[in-house]
Amino acid sequence: MELQMGSSFPEDRNHPLLNEGSNEALDLLHLEDNDIDAAIFEGAAARCRRNLAVRRVSTLSEFKRELNLKKPDLICADHLLPDGNATEAMQLKNDISPQSPFIVITGAGEEELAVDYMRSGAADYISKRRLDQFPMALDNVLEAYRNRALRHIAEQETERLNGELLALIRHVEGERDEEKRSLSRDIHDQLGQGLTALKLGLFWVDRQLGDHANMDTVGTQNKLKELVDLNTDIIQQVRDISRSLRPVVLDQVGLSAGIETLVQDFNKNEKGLCGLHMDTLPELKEDVRTDVFRIVQEALTNISRHANANFAYVRVSCSIGKLILEIGDNGKGMNHSQEPLESTAGLGMVGMRERVRNHGGIFTVNSQLGGGTSILIQIPLSSKT
Repeated sequence: MELQMGSSFPEDRNHPLLNEGSNEALDLLHLEDNDIDAAIFEGAAARCRRNLAVRRVSTLSEFKRELNLKKPDLICADHLLPDGNATEAMQLKNDISPQSPFIVITGAGEEELAVDYMRSGAADYISKRRLDQFPMALDNVLEAYRNRALRHIAEQETERLNGELLALIRHVEGERDEEKRSLSRDIHDQLGQGLTALKLGLFWVDRQLGDHANMDTVGTQNKLKELVDLNTDIIQQVRDISRSLRPVVLDQVGLSAGIETLVQDFNKNEKGLCGLHMDTLPELKEDVRTDVFRIVQEALTNISRHANANFAYVRVSCSIGKLILEIGDNGKGMNHSQEPLESTAGLGMVGMRERVRNHGGIFTVNSQLGGGTSILIQIPLSSKT
C-alpha cells in the first residue's frame, strides 16, 4: 500500500530519521492504555533493526504533555483510548510535532478504520494480531519517509539555488548595463572634455605660432605646459577605464601585486585601514588569478559600501595543496537569514561563492550583527591550477 506522510520534514540530512546508518536511537512515543498490549509491542520494538527508545503514555492528555516536552521521532498509537481515539492523537501530532511519522495500531475488525487513517495522513497501520511484523513495517515507514524527506530537501535546495542563479543573472546583467553606462559617461565626460580642451589649446598655440610679431612667448610656454598636464590626465583616465574593464595589472605584474594595488587603493579612499599579509604564491592559471583578484575586489567593495568598518584585513597563503584567502572586517556584520538575496551585498556573496565553486573550492562566511564579517576561501592547487 502507498504510505502517506505529512508535509513537514527535518531540514538536517543527519537527523536520525533521515540517516539510515545512524546508531542513535529513535525516540518512539507509544500511546497505549492496555499493559499487556504495551508489553507485546515493546517486545516487537526490541526486535527492530533500528534502536528504539520507547516512551509509553496511556491517555490523550499524557500524550499531549509528552509531545510538548519533547517532539518524538516516531509515534505509534492505539485506535481506542480511554479519553479519545487515534484521530484526535493525530490532530495533536499535526499541531505540535508534524514531522513525526504516525503509525496506527488497530484491533480486530478495525482494518477499515485504518484505511481512513491512511487517507488522513498516517504513515502506516498494523493490527495488534500482527505485531510480530512491526519490525518490517517500521523499515518500510522509515524508508518511505526518508525518500520523501530527502526529495523534499533536494527540491528546496534546487529552488534556493535556482533563485540565487536567477538573481545573480539579473544582477550580472544589471552590472553589465551599468558598466556600459559608466564607460560611456567616462568617455564622454572625461576623455571627451579633455580631448576638446586639448584641441582648443592646440588651436591657440597654432595661432600664436602663426603670428610671430605678436606671439606671447611666456603665455605660449604656459599653455604648452597646461596641455602636457592635460595629456597626462587623459592618459591616466584611459588607464583607469581600461583597468575597470580588465585587471591588466594581473597580466603585467601578477596576482600578488594586483592584490597589493587593491589594498593600497582601499587605504587611499577609506578612513579605515586594511592590513595585508601574503605568502609567495605559486604560478596559477589565468582564470584562477582573475577570480581571486575579483573576489578580493568585490569583498573590499562590500566592506567599503556596507560594513561601516574601521579595520579590514586580507591574508593570502598556501597550505597543504590549497590556496587560502581570508578577508574580514570589524564592521556591523550581517544576519544571513535576513539578508535579502536581491541586495548588492547578498549578491556579491553569491558571486564570490560561484567563483570559488568553479574551481572546486570551499567558501565560508562567518558574520553576526555587530561582530564584523569574515570570509574564508580554500581553492585546491593542482598541476592544472
